[in-house]
Amino acid sequence: MTATPEPPRLLIVDDDEQALNAYRALFSPRGMAVTTCSDSRQVLPLLADGPYRAVVLDIRMPGREGTDLLPLIKRSHPELPVILVSAYCVPEHADYYRQLGADAALPKPFSAEVLLETIERVTGRQEQIPLLLRSLSLKDARDQVTRKLILVALARTGWNQVKAAELLSVSRYCLIRWMKKLGLTEASAAGSRRLRRE
Repeated sequence: MTATPEPPRLLIVDDDEQALNAYRALFSPRGMAVTTCSDSRQVLPLLADGPYRAVVLDIRMPGREGTDLLPLIKRSHPELPVILVSAYCVPEHADYYRQLGADAALPKPFSAEVLLETIERVTGRQEQIPLLLRSLSLKDARDQVTRKLILVALARTGWNQVKAAELLSVSRYCLIRWMKKLGLTEASAAGSRRLRRE
């Protein structure tokens, strides 16, 4: 008899019970085992109990804040990816979060797609996008890769430019500029959708 593999485990640390319920509702249907913790003092004992794929860690909490807890997590589990999430995550502090050991920092609110993509990225379970480059200039290769990434992001978000831009971590304005530069109009997007269905 073959043992069934255990589902990937995530540790979610947040003092907001509504947020913990939202995380459970997001991850459980996707086959992930979710352990939630509302008391930051319990995190290290929980991590000692077994392997986790990643930790999603709020910054502002009573007791020990996420930025205080993060170095302690990394000291005992240096390879464990930690994603900071907070309304207080601002781009200006990105270097500080990296120095503490954060693998990513997401400002609240964020979409489910962005969180899932971030977890896939930091755990090395990134989506593989097939691409063949032959004898191209660096500029042509860059444009081809960018085009493919934009098309994949648009397809994954139901062709919603706002969500696709968020998924690509660029502004909507930047996405539209690239789409114009690469000739990705609504007509070409519709054609790509049709090709995917056929």
